[in-house]
Amino acid sequence: MRLETHFPVNRRCQALALAFVSALVALPAVVNAAGEPAPSVSLAWNPNPEPDVAGYKVHFGTQSGVYSDVIDVRGATSIALPQMLMGSTYYLAVSAYNAAGQEGPRSSEFSVTAAVPSSPALSTTFAFGGTSQGQGALQWKYPKSAAGSASGFKVYASEDLQTWAETAEVDPSQPASSDSEWLYFNHPYQATKSRMFFRVAAGNAFGQAE
Repeated sequence: MRLETHFPVNRRCQALALAFVSALVALPAVVNAAGEPAPSVSLAWNPNPEPDVAGYKVHFGTQSGVYSDVIDVRGATSIALPQMLMGSTYYLAVSAYNAAGQEGPRSSEFSVTAAVPSSPALSTTFAFGGTSQGQGALQWKYPKSAAGSASGFKVYASEDLQTWAETAEVDPSQPASSDSEWLYFNHPYQATKSRMFFRVAAGNAFGQAE
């Protein structure tokens, strides 16, 4: 869907800005089909405050409470996780140990599903407003039911629909407004060219929604 919106440049002519909505192709990541290897992701955590902590172990598996991989990261507080498959859910917990090898209790278990956001950004438009030429805001909505699957929105701009540049990242936890079904976003933007195209992508560590 394309929306054409005009704003006055002078008395004799007008410039054109386009808000462009397309299939949200991952840039630069490629959206994987279920069962294919997922992009590499990492896990990070805050260090324990106890002075005798010598290292940490990451417990990782595909069944809750059953961990097929236990990785000793020593004193590190982050790790690249083992290869995931798209569409699969993984369960993780972290434990600390001391110099004697005594291991403390595991952290609360948490899960992650290797999947792109379950919905793209919808109804993207560009609304002009403000006191300067080209000043306005990109607006879109996102279903509340899919909010947990998106870690952020990326805004891309182009002058020719060929070359796209990422211009902003928007926190999905800070919508301008909401109702019972939707989150509504309003991102201020200064259009610098007479003709521009925009795309908003919902993404997470595994890619972007189409």
